[in-house]
Amino acid sequence: MDNPCAQDLASLFDKTHQVLRFYHNKNQWPQIYPLLCQLAEQYYTLYQTHPNAMQAQLCLYVDSHGYTTNLVVNQCVIICALCHSLSYDSKITQLLICVCLTNYLCVQTQTNKLALRQPLNLQEKKQWQSRHQLAVKLLQAANIPTAHIAGILSRLNKYKQALLSTPKIMLYDGPTTLVALANVIAMNITYRTQNDHVDIYKAIADIYIRTPNLFAQHALKALIAHIGPYLPGALIQYHDQQLTYVGKDSRQRHVLIALSEQQKAKWYSVKARLESNSKQRPSIDKRLLFSVWFTDHIASPVKVIDAEKQQLLLLISQVKIQKEYSYSALAKLLSHRHTTIELLREAVRPYNKEHLAGKDLRHCLSMVGLYNAPAIIQQVLFEQLVSHQAHPLMQHVQLRLQAIIRLLDLLVSHDKHSQFELLALPIYGYVSYLIEHCSTTISRKVLYEKQLKSDVSMPFSWLFGVTIDDSEHLTAYLLELLGDNPWTQALLDAEQQQKQLLSTQAQLWVAIKLVVIKVFQPNAQQSRWQTDTFEQVLKRLDWQSSKQFYSQLPSLGLCSSV
Repeated sequence: MDNPCAQDLASLFDKTHQVLRFYHNKNQWPQIYPLLCQLAEQYYTLYQTHPNAMQAQLCLYVDSHGYTTNLVVNQCVIICALCHSLSYDSKITQLLICVCLTNYLCVQTQTNKLALRQPLNLQEKKQWQSRHQLAVKLLQAANIPTAHIAGILSRLNKYKQALLSTPKIMLYDGPTTLVALANVIAMNITYRTQNDHVDIYKAIADIYIRTPNLFAQHALKALIAHIGPYLPGALIQYHDQQLTYVGKDSRQRHVLIALSEQQKAKWYSVKARLESNSKQRPSIDKRLLFSVWFTDHIASPVKVIDAEKQQLLLLISQVKIQKEYSYSALAKLLSHRHTTIELLREAVRPYNKEHLAGKDLRHCLSMVGLYNAPAIIQQVLFEQLVSHQAHPLMQHVQLRLQAIIRLLDLLVSHDKHSQFELLALPIYGYVSYLIEHCSTTISRKVLYEKQLKSDVSMPFSWLFGVTIDDSEHLTAYLLELLGDNPWTQALLDAEQQQKQLLSTQAQLWVAIKLVVIKVFQPNAQQSRWQTDTFEQVLKRLDWQSSKQFYSQLPSLGLCSSV
């Protein structure tokens, strides 16, 4: 979809309506998942290029397509807006759109009847209650793994109830929380003949007041900030005329349109406080539903370039571990990076007996020495890079990363010959890769071997619930960022080479993975060669025994996001 147009928006409704009817034709089931993926991409692209056109659908009910189709479209538009406001990437957004499309895949008839307050018969009740299991069964007809969609759907009803509960019920899964929010808002705003629906602002306010969930509150605040005070498609009373709000022009003036005449549209550009009605209303005017949103009267959305991320990656590549620096050279690299310098002041605390923060950049560099400085600076930059990236499970990722770093620090605490920051850097690089390239598969699960047959150590990604199919891509990514760090290749070797080929550095990475598994999956079994490797590493690092090492774990104060 190079240049989306009104026909693309109209086809979005048609295709959504079509896919909801596929349940009744079993021969079409294998086509459902590919079509969902295409639709998700189309929703995402249209929202990126013409957000006003998509947001307007939250005010306009397309009468020709019925309640369920309008409900699903509303839910998909809301999830697009939520993900955009939270800066989530295209892969996460499209996954959640797929879930929204799947939510009512098998119950179009039942949903329409419920909207009209008509009773369901016994068979329809059973189908409604098992709708998510049925939907997953349909998706599996394409022989494509759909575990993440199935996981979100399995939690969805519980999360919807918990979001609106007065007693605080802990919710841990960000993606499911977002889909639940989108579903509740869509159900509250979609037009019903009983006129018991509300506008999006009231729907968001009602949930915000009722939910005790902090992640949900943060998402709702971001959504309101993104939409702004006037929703495209809203009715505006202006100088005794009833107009429709379209958006803002390049001068940031409000663009309104009058469509009272059948063949002619009148455009207005005003700068005034407006009274608007954003409640969804039925319409058969194709100009209002589709056409007016693809016009030069509206300012194009500003493409957001993540300059901060690019700057951090550039600095990481410029600060080389195996290069001799002067104070002035490092100061020049970090000039104007005030946040980085503040974090660096804290990062140098372990390098003085009093554990005091550095006063300024030069004091920090003097405190740690020019030999140690590059690795410490890189670690601070990586910490910024990881925390800067957006992901629904970012709190979990950061807590798990902190736990791994603390465990590594403890493991090598008796080793006076290796710089800790140098060892930690490949972990930060690996986690950055997971966030950037495996965003839809990160989970709270810690994967581990069930059969203990492998003579290759489990991948580091398993600690974040991710299985990586393309190890070459991971290798290229890490070596490009951290190729001059001697521990980077050792980390890759530790999950790509057989046990008898592992260097002592690679064995250390095997050991730290075993420790993390021990902490987060205490019941997981270890093979003989893993246990032997761990004991050898402990001995080389001057630990008397594994018992002595494990006795120190409580002092780390490790925590999980669960």
